[in-house]
Amino acid sequence: MSVLGMIDIDNQISAFEKGFMFPVAFERVYKNYWYKFAEDNNLYWLKFFLYGIEVERANFEEVRTELKLFKEFLLKGEDTYYLSERKYILSRIELFFEKLDEAEKLREDIVLYVS
Repeated sequence: MSVLGMIDIDNQISAFEKGFMFPVAFERVYKNYWYKFAEDNNLYWLKFFLYGIEVERANFEEVRTELKLFKEFLLKGEDTYYLSERKYILSRIELFFEKLDEAEKLREDIVLYVS
């Protein structure tokens, strides 16, 4: 299983939006690294992606803030626990940023579902 993002099914209005999906992480990596970071830092959005959550366009900046915190933490490289998956996670964080930017340009009422 994997954690991925997509435009919420009830919010899709075009073929492009139906195909708008992006991988976040393999479930094991998400549980062991993303979720751990979210729990350790009392984050909201990153924690609930594991269970599935809708993210309205108005909340994209909050998601970006949490992703930036995680990215900065990983770039410091001070915690060897994350070492084995660091490059992979950083690449997925960058992809997440790109997809947030792309979704934001689609329309004002866009809603992503991440699970």
